[in-house]
Amino acid sequence: MKTICKLGGALALLVLASIRIVLAEDLDLEKIVVTASKVEQLYKYSTQNISIITDKDLNSAATDEITEVLDLLPSVDILEYGSSGSTRSVHTRGSSSSQVLTLIDGRPVNTPRDGETDFNQIPLSNIERIEVLRGPASSIYGANAIGGVINIITKAGTEKMRTQLYNKFGSFSTKHTAFSNGYKIKDFDYLVSYDYLGSHGHRDNSDYLSNNVNTKFGYQFNPDNRLTAATGFYNSKTGTPGTASAPDLDDKQFALKKYADLTYSGKLLEGQDTLLKLFHNFDRLEFVEQFDPISKSTNQTKVYGLDAQVSQTFLRIFRTAVGTSLQDNRLNSSGSGKHTYNSKGVYFESETDFFKRGSLKFGARWDDYSNFGDRISPSVSSEFWLFNTFKLHALAAKSFRAPTFNDLYWPKEDWGIWGGVEGNPNLGPEKAVSYEAGLSGYLSNKFKGDVTLFQTKFRDLIEWTVDNSWWWRSQNLSSAAIKGAEFDTEFQWKENLKTNFNYTYLEAKDTQTKKWLIYRPRHMYKLRFTYSPIPKFDMGLSAIYKTKRFANADNTARLKHYGVVNMNFIYRINNNIQMDFEISNLFDKMYQEEKDYPMPGRAFYGGLKAYF
Repeated sequence: MKTICKLGGALALLVLASIRIVLAEDLDLEKIVVTASKVEQLYKYSTQNISIITDKDLNSAATDEITEVLDLLPSVDILEYGSSGSTRSVHTRGSSSSQVLTLIDGRPVNTPRDGETDFNQIPLSNIERIEVLRGPASSIYGANAIGGVINIITKAGTEKMRTQLYNKFGSFSTKHTAFSNGYKIKDFDYLVSYDYLGSHGHRDNSDYLSNNVNTKFGYQFNPDNRLTAATGFYNSKTGTPGTASAPDLDDKQFALKKYADLTYSGKLLEGQDTLLKLFHNFDRLEFVEQFDPISKSTNQTKVYGLDAQVSQTFLRIFRTAVGTSLQDNRLNSSGSGKHTYNSKGVYFESETDFFKRGSLKFGARWDDYSNFGDRISPSVSSEFWLFNTFKLHALAAKSFRAPTFNDLYWPKEDWGIWGGVEGNPNLGPEKAVSYEAGLSGYLSNKFKGDVTLFQTKFRDLIEWTVDNSWWWRSQNLSSAAIKGAEFDTEFQWKENLKTNFNYTYLEAKDTQTKKWLIYRPRHMYKLRFTYSPIPKFDMGLSAIYKTKRFANADNTARLKHYGVVNMNFIYRINNNIQMDFEISNLFDKMYQEEKDYPMPGRAFYGGLKAYF
């Protein structure tokens, strides 16, 4: 911990020194965020670190992949298998991807099959902004929010009808076509969109083809009360080429996802915020090992959920919220059979404002699962402003992750004298205790800096282990400790030049074996430049450097350090038409995020976007 404290002190001094030398204008911290408490609040008063990615940021990145944008955030690490449409898992502060909760307009989308989020199903053209909360949030969101929450807020129709057409072509025979149309007619608004993405991929049998349809309808009863209904589906066909050393040229994966979401948000009384959400997620994954004769496995999950919250503010300085949630999770698998578990949760949160100088927030949530019992997740956090320029923030919290259907009911495979493999229906949740403290510095609208120290201790982590009869089963066995520091800065040098730089230091070890957890780099450096020499032209340059990572629990296999640079250009022909061009992996580096799965080399993409 001494190393982290020294590092944190050095970074804090760097923040303060940077603030002193930067010339700036008016400070703008009036952005609205909703992820921290499920209600709108000013970004400046959030007690936790939240990164906000706006529609403008997404457009200037000129990319089709939401994970490429997330990968530039501090403490965020993206692991992927390289090919288009392949799994991309998001890790924050060293947590596993199944310990990071993903929401779309507040609707959880992590599949209960494996706890992962398929980010391929989320088109960038529909996104208004993304809020990424780094740190635990089980006290309000329940399970699977140990490492943080990614809340994707989608667009709605506007008073002026807006239609967008987009065509993009590039390396590996990649083609992306997108269409969206939105409009607001008096109190009614709608947005409909369609995305097609196809690619041959950079390896044999790494082709990808997907269709994505989304609709969103809203009705504004009055300025304070709104009803929103959203639905959509996504299907894809993906080649799964296997490892580079043992490729598989005929395996295919088929996915079908559907959802429905009905949300009421409003104010029934003065100072009150009410939220009521009903949702349904359907997920079907089919894996085909061969076609003649066909050999396939099918896993289908359904989730039915209800969320409700009432928040009341008293005397403009005290806010309290109470909420509840219910979920029913169902699995129908060709290998595991049919299984169901349900959960219910109740939580409260209270926040006190100290004369606009700071706030103290505490809360707790009780969750009860039909398959493993109940858990209580308390938290306390605070923020305090010094001289309207520096903000101190701190947090302590307990959180947990529920076992997935794969953990519980992996199909029994008997290998005879060689043992076998099966799930464990007696598993309990993974548990964590987290602490963080940090200092943020702001000087007008041109500089923001933050340094945060964090630590999480895990126990009862789920691991697959082998017994004396060579049978592999999932068990609550492991414990781990993750500690580190994140440093994040943003400079607006001029109106047309902006720089983002962040650095993350991470120590992630198994507390029993003292070995490093796999795929956790000790150091990550990230840099993003955006430059607009003339109003019609934007140029972006991003760079990511990660140090070596171990690829197995024994720490005998490792991935080398690497640095990758991407570049993009946008030219606006007029107010209605723009061209974009992207060079991915500019210097054609050979690297891997997952062992034996090579990432693509240099690639070129160009597109034309029209608005009318």
